[in-house]
Amino acid sequence: MQAGPTEGTAPTHPGPPGGASQAGPTEVQAPPRNQTPNDAEWEAFPGATSVPESNDAAALPRLPEVPPLVPVNEVPLPEPRPPPVIRPPPIPNRVSLLGARTMGAGGLAAGLFLGFPVVSARVAVGLTRRIDALVGVDSVYGLMNELRLGARWMVFDGGARWSVGVALEGSHAFFLRSASVEDRGARYISGRRNWNVLPGVVGNFRLAGARAPRLFLDVRYLLALDTEPVQGMPLGGLPPDVELSSAFPVRVGAEVPVSEKTSYAVTLGGDIRTRPGEAGFMPVITFGVVTGF
Repeated sequence: MQAGPTEGTAPTHPGPPGGASQAGPTEVQAPPRNQTPNDAEWEAFPGATSVPESNDAAALPRLPEVPPLVPVNEVPLPEPRPPPVIRPPPIPNRVSLLGARTMGAGGLAAGLFLGFPVVSARVAVGLTRRIDALVGVDSVYGLMNELRLGARWMVFDGGARWSVGVALEGSHAFFLRSASVEDRGARYISGRRNWNVLPGVVGNFRLAGARAPRLFLDVRYLLALDTEPVQGMPLGGLPPDVELSSAFPVRVGAEVPVSEKTSYAVTLGGDIRTRPGEAGFMPVITFGVVTGF
């Protein structure tokens, strides 16, 4: 009876035929269980990783060199543009104080005018669509102050472009000096007397455009009633209680809108007079502002 191998003894393996015992070139015998493993032998074990003996960095594989990053200047993005502002079309200016176009029921317009020979203020109040009541004050810079009341009626309405009408105003003038001591004063300059009546024809025409100038024409007949006439001729006798005289005021000009309800106004013209002893023609020029409410 043959005893088996003892514990701790490596088993023997039969060699190849012919009695020759050879181990493969890569075969390593495992150490016995009760012996300390030899690390050098395990390094030759198949599958072991070979570590280079030199620690020189040149022996390690070189990675391709990466060029340094070049900083790129940051270009700021353009700020977003605000959306375009779409303005509504301008509203036509229909406020007329010097032409024939009326204010309409409930409308109100006012104006202030400076010039020669008078300064004046006007207010127009719409009674109906075609009739306005007129209130005004004229002054020869304090030498004569005149209160005026009247009305205008738009007879022909040509839409927003043109209109024709009639106007009638009556006034009472207060003079700083009496007629007996006045010589070429407020009466001579203004052509007015104590009571005055001015009927006439007015019209206006607006150029193309919502804010285009509005041209106007005002032709009146002035009937003046002098309740304190003075006899200018020696031995001429006693003057009558009331003396009548007449003139023809003619005005042309334009109202130039600057907004929906406000306009600048310029007036040119003169008074053609027939009264003896007065100038045959007295020029008139005024500048002012007209606005609606």
